[in-house]
Order: sequence, then structure tokens, then C-alpha cells
Amino acid sequence: MEINKLNHWLFNFVPSCWIGRHIYDWQRRHQPRTQSTTTNFFRNLQQLAVLEGPLANLTKNGSLTALVAGCSYGCEAYSLGGFLALRFPHLNWKITAVDISYDALKIADPGRYTPQHGLGSSSNELVPQLEARLFKKSGAEWTVVTDIRERVRFGFADVLSPQFQQFRSYDLVLGQNFMIHMDETSTATALASLVAAARSGGALFLGGMDLETKTSLLARHQLVPVDWKITKIHEEDDMRRSAWPWQYWSLEPINSYDRNYLARYCTIFLKP
Repeated sequence: MEINKLNHWLFNFVPSCWIGRHIYDWQRRHQPRTQSTTTNFFRNLQQLAVLEGPLANLTKNGSLTALVAGCSYGCEAYSLGGFLALRFPHLNWKITAVDISYDALKIADPGRYTPQHGLGSSSNELVPQLEARLFKKSGAEWTVVTDIRERVRFGFADVLSPQFQQFRSYDLVLGQNFMIHMDETSTATALASLVAAARSGGALFLGGMDLETKTSLLARHQLVPVDWKITKIHEEDDMRRSAWPWQYWSLEPINSYDRNYLARYCTIFLKP
């Protein structure tokens, strides 16, 4: 952990950052890419808080539907569910969560967790409240409470398959931390599927993408970036930030002078 913090600190300096970009460019072009089920609860609460800010309109109609693609063990889907239950107690919400790993879905569906499946610590002051609302705790095993678990439906679906077209008209679509493991062609297919799944006026969370690929693909979909806590959300992804520039899946230091700043670093978008 200390090595990761040192690495993070070192490559925040301008001269070393310049060197880091050359290292990372080589890594992203040559390292083999494989999918991963690594995940955590409450991974980016700054991102979810946009529902109380610029995207508050999504919660004001009394109901909200969300699709979580690449849900892995269900941590992101249940984190969203816990947030909605805590912050919007009168909202009628439903979450559909899908993944290509049957093993991961077997963990997600019953909602029983141990530290090896995404439980962890966070400094965010909201976490204790979320944990109290989301879990029934028994020793090392934490079980998602019934009223939240019943609103989250899990299933198998591949975002690269034509069958993914069955998913349509969601208010909120989350497609995070799996497109980074795809080549550009697959990413283009996946992103198109995710955009199609959102309704007009809906929102997409698109964290965990290769930033070069992301910037080149976004324009064709005319998505509108939401300027909301971009730097905080970027830095909250501590695992990926600390691994830069040595891993293709890592996350570069934010460059506020980049001419494509919003498209490159924003993770929250509106669909026209």
C-alpha cells in the first residue's frame, strides 16, 4: 500500500508525469487485456451524489429504473440501491444488474458478502449510514436487507451481444470498469449498447474506460458531459490512480488544461 501511495505521489509531478505518459502509452498498447471481477462497495459515492445535484430531476418523478452492466458480485448495484433507499426513501426504484460471469452472479443474487467479495473500508462519512441501511451483519458475513435485495434483479447478459438490445428506456445506465479491459472495437460496440439502453433525457455513468478510446467515441453519440465534481470523482478511484502508469487499466493524473477536458475526465453523461 505504501508503495502505491509513493507511486501516486511521484507521478503527480509535472516532469515525472510526462515520463509516465510515455510509459503508460506503451503499456496500453502492449499489455494483454483480460476481464476482471474485482470490485468494492461504495466505490464512488461522489458520483452517486449527482442524483442530489444536477441529476435530481431523475428522482423527482416518483420512480427510477437503473441498469448496471458488468455488475460482477453486485457491489455497485447494491451500493446504488442502498444510496437510493437511504437518500430517497419514498422513491420507487428498480435496478437490473447483468454480467457475463455466472460465478459472480451466484454471489450477487443472494446478497451475502464477506471481505473477499467487495467489503472494505472507506473514509467517506456517508459509508456508516449506508452500511446500516444496506446490510444485516452477522460476524464476517454481511447480508443485503430484504427490501433492497428484492428491488435488484440479476441476470446474464453480454453487452457485446445483439441480445443486449432487449434493454431499453432506463433512466440511469451504469457501464463502469469493464470497457477498460476491451480493445477499441469492442469498446465501441459496448458503448453503443449502453447508450441505446438509456432513454432520451436519461443519464449514463461511464467510469473505467480507456481515456483515449473514450474521447474518440463519445462525439458520435452526442452525449452531454455533466460538470460535477470531476476532479474528486477522478481522484476517488484510488486503486487505478495509484497503479498509473504501470498498468493499462490505471488512471492518469487529471490534466485541467487538456483541450478535451470534459469529455476525457467526466464520467457522468446525459443522453439528449
